[in-house]
Amino acid sequence: MRDQVLWMRHGTCLDGLCRPHAHARPGTPLTTRGITEVVNTARRLLHLSTKPDVILTSPLPRATMSARILSEILGAPIAPPDPLYAEWRSPDCVLGLSPDDYPSEYQAWRSERLRDPDSALPGGESLTALRQRAMEAVSRAHEAAQQGAVLIVSHRVFIGAVAATLDGDRSPQEAFQGTGRARACQQA
Repeated sequence: MRDQVLWMRHGTCLDGLCRPHAHARPGTPLTTRGITEVVNTARRLLHLSTKPDVILTSPLPRATMSARILSEILGAPIAPPDPLYAEWRSPDCVLGLSPDDYPSEYQAWRSERLRDPDSALPGGESLTALRQRAMEAVSRAHEAAQQGAVLIVSHRVFIGAVAATLDGDRSPQEAFQGTGRARACQQA
């Protein structure tokens, strides 16, 4: 795995289990199911003789918990958590809410965000900022891989934006729409 980068979504978190279509709240922890998923992934990596030289992680608890489990099983060190790898910041008004409960201000913004990728609601991140962060993450991951194999524990939407960037999606809108492709791959 030397000179490679492997991206991994954290295990299932409490909001992901109890509110599967909701925007997860930042502090939501892993569930027992999520812990089992991460343990199984780590064992699979060991079976494939895939051991990172370092684990990079988002600072959100569900990611740092996943990184600690991976570190213990794989025997790889964890770098300090980095906000660069955090999930796309949903606006404060939708955290923990499912689509049926979205407030009208979010629904209106959501319908316009592709036309105005620089816009954001309070507490949220614009599509432009997400794309810029994804580009920086690609660059930093490449730099880290020069020192050895890297495993990055992050989040579905952010990993989707990174994948879209790597696929050549150039605009913030394309990068955000590319997150849907990550969801399709995850479900396959």
